[in-house]
Amino acid sequence: VLAVAYFANQFPSPVEPYVFEEIEELRRRGVQVIPCSGRRPDGVVQDLRLKSLASETLYLCPLGVGLLIRAFWFCVRRCNLLTDLMARVLTQGNETPARRLRALVHTLLGACFALKLQGREVGHIHVHHGYFASWIAMVAARLLDIDYSITMHGSDLLLHGAYLDTKLKYCSFCVTVSEFNRRFILEHYPDVESGKIL
Repeated sequence: VLAVAYFANQFPSPVEPYVFEEIEELRRRGVQVIPCSGRRPDGVVQDLRLKSLASETLYLCPLGVGLLIRAFWFCVRRCNLLTDLMARVLTQGNETPARRLRALVHTLLGACFALKLQGREVGHIHVHHGYFASWIAMVAARLLDIDYSITMHGSDLLLHGAYLDTKLKYCSFCVTVSEFNRRFILEHYPDVESGKIL
């Protein structure tokens, strides 16, 4: 049975209990879940349940120089898989140069994440929030030839929607927390297939 890599910007986080509740519910239903996180939690985790989850979480950072070099060559070797994403970052849209540079860095981090997932029999990546982790997850899924999904909450959609057109276009489905958000997505991103916005 293939596993689901459940990726968050920072995990575990006591202010986002729904993330670990979802992981626990998926496991109760027989899904093999690998908790993953872009960053480690701030400070020392005190809660025993969260401490247990932290001990099994696959963390993207910190990154070693060796991993970064391998990730760069991974991107070069499979550059044909990233052509449309690079075109979106470099030549399309109205993002600032700083935002475009961050997207390039997140592309490299996506390759790092893909390398960390290799050999773990991951068949799907689910990412929480539309922030930087969603671009990383999208790139990793592309490089591993698997699909990914995303949960959209509030500010990630309504205030900080960087590259959401691309993230929504390529996800297999998107879960959002309200009907208002669903309508917002469909109104502002009309090219996205409506049936995959839940």
